[in-house]
Amino acid sequence: MSTEQITPTERTRFGNWIPVRKATLGGLTVVGWGILLTALILMVLFFTRGAFGAGLIVITAALVFELVFVLRFGGDATGETIASRLSTALSGVRRVDRGEARFNSGLFSNLPADNLTGLPGLLGNLREIDGTDGRGDPFTLLFDPNVQTVTAVFACNPEGTDLQQRAKIDQDIAWYGNVIASLSRDSAIAGAVTIVDSALRSSEPLVQKIASDIDPQAPAVARQAMMEAAQRLPERYAELSTWVTISWSVPALAGGVEDAVAEVASKLPYHVDALRDAGGGAVVTATSGMIADAVRVAYSPERSTEIASDELRGHHNALRVTEAGPDYFDDSNRRVCLHDEVASMTALVLAPPRLHITEETLAPLFRPSERFLRKRVVTFYRPVSAAKSTALVEQMGATASTVASAKARRTERDNRVVQHAAKLEQEVTSGAAITRFGMAVTVTFEPDTRSYREATLKLKSLLEASSLTYRFCEHDAGPAFHTTLPLGILPWLYETQIEKVMGKVA
Repeated sequence: MSTEQITPTERTRFGNWIPVRKATLGGLTVVGWGILLTALILMVLFFTRGAFGAGLIVITAALVFELVFVLRFGGDATGETIASRLSTALSGVRRVDRGEARFNSGLFSNLPADNLTGLPGLLGNLREIDGTDGRGDPFTLLFDPNVQTVTAVFACNPEGTDLQQRAKIDQDIAWYGNVIASLSRDSAIAGAVTIVDSALRSSEPLVQKIASDIDPQAPAVARQAMMEAAQRLPERYAELSTWVTISWSVPALAGGVEDAVAEVASKLPYHVDALRDAGGGAVVTATSGMIADAVRVAYSPERSTEIASDELRGHHNALRVTEAGPDYFDDSNRRVCLHDEVASMTALVLAPPRLHITEETLAPLFRPSERFLRKRVVTFYRPVSAAKSTALVEQMGATASTVASAKARRTERDNRVVQHAAKLEQEVTSGAAITRFGMAVTVTFEPDTRSYREATLKLKSLLEASSLTYRFCEHDAGPAFHTTLPLGILPWLYETQIEKVMGKVA
């Protein structure tokens, strides 16, 4: 996705998207066609020398390679190759066999005595680093030794757009475009994630809380007025929280973790101000307790009522984020993971909307929805350095022209792809920044067949209403669930070498 650097008074023009996947012609990528044509040439050479067996072996091997590693089944945007499907399935089976798909905490678990409520899997290696920024505000950074990243988590409280004037909305969009563009200017940033967590909650616990706090010695008229006011509250209210995580690569930022933390601490006030100017509301750098509450609620949605009640009474949570693990987590089922008496599933969005994009295009997807106990809509931003931007858009333009010219009949869609590539190249040469874009949606529901069916239908309707192309995480529902938590988990940093090679081919 490219975002032009413009002044806040202009509208930021989103919609010039960079495809996440390579373009195909006849179902094959450029690499796939290269391998196939090379095999055909070798076959002809072998045939001319009379080595018919060798020629047949070469072309057969090439066709099998294309079938397994290049052809995508299930659509060009979200389809997967046979190799990718088998790799994901085998990875899930191995995790189950090794016992990694099930996690239990507490006294009867195998966890160390000093970490009985820790996070599952690789999250158990996260380290917390507390500090104070230049303004004297406390913060907690999360260090991931697995991929050598330091992550800052920002808690935002944006205002809705329903009651705002058009000029204010345009200004927020412009500034948000500047925030996205700034990611590419910092070469040490590994990625950023925006998380919108929402739920529709019953007001009954709040009514009970109001009733319990009424002083029995108060006048009867006052008690009656308070109860009538409480009973007039809507039956349900929307609970929303917004998080932004920015992750820096330690090797790219400094020589060690301590130096990297010092560098990040100096950048925090700038990012707080930038997010506030972009409509983030009262933005603060999250501390460990704030992140722990968000993680606990993700594992067990019912805890949100308990946490809200404690905050009303002035009781602050002393739990650290590395101690906020679930009571149990079961990832052995297909598509659905079970945790703390609820179930969750995740859908990946691999292509942008096929509609004209405005600030209202994805609004239904981000709003609280029925059929879900909780819903997290996550947007991943993977910045591209200025040095790579030009080469990337030039390659994209060359590929688009090649694919369009190779067809017997050039369609209007082909013309639009070529025009899109040319426009993108012009914007990049004029100073626009490039950021790769991806989304994931995690929904939590009751662990029964009916709730699963209703949640699936509702999630599909929301995604299709936004004209988004998606697919469900089938054998990796657990890892997908954890990438949508405000912990700075960037999926592309955890790719294996085999996955990287398959990504270049397919």
